[in-house]
Amino acid sequence: MAILLSVLDIVLSATFAMLVARQWFVQRKPYQLLWSIALLVWVVAVTAETAAALQGQWLPTSYRFYYAFGALMVAPWLGAGSLFLVAPKRVARGTFAFVVCLSLVGTALIFAFPVDPAALARTDALGFVEVKVFPFVPVRMLIVLGNILGTLAFVGSALYSLWKLWRKDSSAQRTGGLLLIGAGGMIAALAHSIGVLGGPGLFRASELLAIAVILGGYLLSTRPSRNSARAPQPVGN
Repeated sequence: MAILLSVLDIVLSATFAMLVARQWFVQRKPYQLLWSIALLVWVVAVTAETAAALQGQWLPTSYRFYYAFGALMVAPWLGAGSLFLVAPKRVARGTFAFVVCLSLVGTALIFAFPVDPAALARTDALGFVEVKVFPFVPVRMLIVLGNILGTLAFVGSALYSLWKLWRKDSSAQRTGGLLLIGAGGMIAALAHSIGVLGGPGLFRASELLAIAVILGGYLLSTRPSRNSARAPQPVGN
């Protein structure tokens, strides 16, 4: 069941990524490009995680890919994309440059540091490696920093946009979409803790639910309003 949920996560995330990428090709909005990148790296991470589950063990290659694309990149890229909706362009572009550097440096370090295959055999109830394979400085420090800032930017941007729409007495459709996006971000941030309480099946279900809720919110907030002849502007504009 846990593997099936991961496969569904891959399919849904890949579909979401293609949808946002297609919109970027038409509209050329920066947040669409960065979100599509975030979703693509998430697909890579969940694929590596699923491969390890199918093999019954983590291999150095699958672990590096999961750590680089999942632990390191997803939250920062989602957060950077969100800032293009609510923050001044200088701040958004500076954050984007920071995320690019973080991703390049972090990935290089993850693939450069030696990984002991024996250490990967020691996993917890969720199937994650129990030991700290990579040193805190500099590898895990970058991951902690990126995830904290990325999650704050993603969820904070959704809440800020929600507040702006509330002040403008905007449609319930867009307001509901933003609520779903923020809720999905919170579910994603809490997925590991939920899994610790309920086991691997609940953890995979939480990951899948987070993507599904964010996708639902995205579709709802970007769908043309019934009482408007033109499509609404992206959230935050």
